[in-house]
Amino acid sequence: MTVRRWLAASGAMVLSAAAAACATLPTSGSIQVSTLHGPGGSGQNGVEIAPVPPGRAWTPQQIVSGFLAASASPDPKKSVARQYLTASYSKRWRPGWAATIIDKPGIRLLTPPKGVIGAPLGEGVRVIGKHLARLQTTGRYQAGSVVVVRARTQFTFSLVQVSGRWRISGVEVNSKPAWPTLLLITRADFERDYQPRYLYFFAPGANSTALVPDPVYIPQEAGGRGLQGLVETLLKPHLNNNRSWLFGAAATAFPAGTKLLQPPQVVGGTTALVNVGGTAARATPDQQRRMAAQLNWSLIASPSDQASNPIHQVVLELNGRQVQPPLTQSAYMNYLPVGAGAPLYYQITGGASGPAVIMHASVPPQASLPLPSALRGTTFSVLAVSPAPVGSAVVAGCSGKVVYLIPQARSSADVTSRRLPSACTALSWDVHGNLWVAAGTQIFEMAGATSPTPGKPALVIVQVPKSFRALRIAPDGVRAALIVRSASSTNIEVAAISKTRDFTYLAATSQMVRVGSDIAHPIALSWLDPDHLLVLDQAGPARTVLYVVPLNGAKSTEIPTPPGRVTAVTAGGQGQGQLVVVAIAPTATSPGRVELSRAKLPATDWQPLADGITPVFPG
Repeated sequence: MTVRRWLAASGAMVLSAAAAACATLPTSGSIQVSTLHGPGGSGQNGVEIAPVPPGRAWTPQQIVSGFLAASASPDPKKSVARQYLTASYSKRWRPGWAATIIDKPGIRLLTPPKGVIGAPLGEGVRVIGKHLARLQTTGRYQAGSVVVVRARTQFTFSLVQVSGRWRISGVEVNSKPAWPTLLLITRADFERDYQPRYLYFFAPGANSTALVPDPVYIPQEAGGRGLQGLVETLLKPHLNNNRSWLFGAAATAFPAGTKLLQPPQVVGGTTALVNVGGTAARATPDQQRRMAAQLNWSLIASPSDQASNPIHQVVLELNGRQVQPPLTQSAYMNYLPVGAGAPLYYQITGGASGPAVIMHASVPPQASLPLPSALRGTTFSVLAVSPAPVGSAVVAGCSGKVVYLIPQARSSADVTSRRLPSACTALSWDVHGNLWVAAGTQIFEMAGATSPTPGKPALVIVQVPKSFRALRIAPDGVRAALIVRSASSTNIEVAAISKTRDFTYLAATSQMVRVGSDIAHPIALSWLDPDHLLVLDQAGPARTVLYVVPLNGAKSTEIPTPPGRVTAVTAGGQGQGQLVVVAIAPTATSPGRVELSRAKLPATDWQPLADGITPVFPG
């Protein structure tokens, strides 16, 4: 096992090249999921931190620098870090897992020195980082999600001499005493020493069976306490906090008052036993199944290399008695919505009766829907098709500021249109038959858009206003994947959808999960499965690159594409094997073409399907 020693003798932390590598934390109200954990998100396993105690003649700056380094130790007691503190402050300091993450801290001595008349000689050291984030938890040792802190924050360390050596006697945050659980560590330390995981919560509704993944973190070396921390977070979820990105959009199946009766036990090396009591003991059989499904996915599914997770089965016990035989893993799969899948739709620019939308089903013949005459021979700029039985979907298309709705099972006279205040840039249907429309810096929801008399577009309240280039609603109906553009960058973000009786919100807490930060110029996206996106990147004037982007913060994986400039991507057909479809841009000698791959990604077996543009699966 490699041992990495942290030195502070020069007044700043000395890091190895591996530890210094870092990704960019967001500067706005978004959650950033780290990309440092490699292709599987597993972090740098096999690296043990050996924190260094304070030296005899270290300066105040070196003491603070060394304390920050030692605070990153996996030792839950922080024994070495406490050697940097006075005895009284060490008794007050009670750090847990809820780290405060600071980016490239600047450490300097305050002038004039901060001291108290009649007290021992004192000094002050100020620590300021460019960016700041916090791991938000509901308990000292629970899994948490990273939340950006937008306000400028400074940490002031007071030091006194104890037996002629400097020790930290207190910490202030913006001139106020720090909370006793403050754990201040650098971004590089956090991204190496914490592992990303998923916790699964249910979409709204007492009878909901749709699980929604929430990316969280626990310490890399948490051991058995890590398993307990994940379970306790399901019982008392952090998403109840109004700063969680899923606040109001998801909930736990465990009723309030559920108690973990003992730490989770691992039997036979592969089976986790979770024994709970309290109000959970009175749960109905249906609620018991929902609780078991949450535990199953949260403890088995992991952003890290799945082979490294020893848990293959989870058994839920109520007051020490197994509630039911565990479901098979295939049965638990039903709790993860995967979308409508086939058939595939695309547009053709010319035909016997002009431009049309083509439905390509697995069983011929194809169906052709002529485009509205108001388009005057042009095609839709964007296309979306409602989830519905084959042949009865509603096709939605945009042209400028107008959204057209074409019922596939009715006559062309039933085509309706709705006008927007600005040009439409993206369309997507949710599982409830509502159409979502992005137009500039606004997003609209057309409730009941599959009905013969669809309503007018209702403005969705977006708490993080930006320009939206792409929008795709997840099959769970709770998450929206977006490509958002600001003055300085274009990012991929995932936001939660929450509803009240009168309003629909997107990112109600001003928090979004930013993913795929290693993709510089995203231009299109699609859901691949509940935990991954397919994202198209404009890598150059005539070059596009396709990536699989995990939502847990792991590195994006490049997918080989067929020759030509790819302009659109969609995925579906999970029930019959996954299909990935791309569109190749028209050229002077080609009208554009659609190609399909049935291979398991990242492998591909591209096959030309038809001449056409803008391919989409329902959703």
